Amino acid sequence: MASILGWMDIQLISEEDTFLWLSMGDLEGETEGEIIAVQDQALQTEYHATKILRTETDSKCRLCKQFDETVEHIISACPILSKEQYVRRYDRVCAQLHFNICKVIGVKLDNEQWYDHLPKPVETNREGKVTIL
Repeated sequence: MASILGWMDIQLISEEDTFLWLSMGDLEGETEGEIIAVQDQALQTEYHATKILRTETDSKCRLCKQFDETVEHIISACPILSKEQYVRRYDRVCAQLHFNICKVIGVKLDNEQWYDHLPKPVETNREGKVTIL
């Protein structure tokens, strides 16, 4: 399996490549700023406004109103978002993985871009030697 996918044989996190996206220059300044703000957990959340900026606002999530609205809460813990948005994000990540595996093993794909890819329940490569369920 490792020889088929290739990525398992290498170090999982490349220190050199971690910030390569910053030096490539293909992001808008606003996009780069938003990504850095997310990494620094400095997004304009209710928690950030209350605890860091010291405004007189409620730090609770605007959607669920149960927990502090932090970056972590928005990304993975909000019960309102978990009903639909997290599943949609998970499905898109899986579609990209499926697309990449299909490309590596030689499955004929209907779309050229991963974001247009709709995984089928069963895929077989061109030689008929590998089947993905």
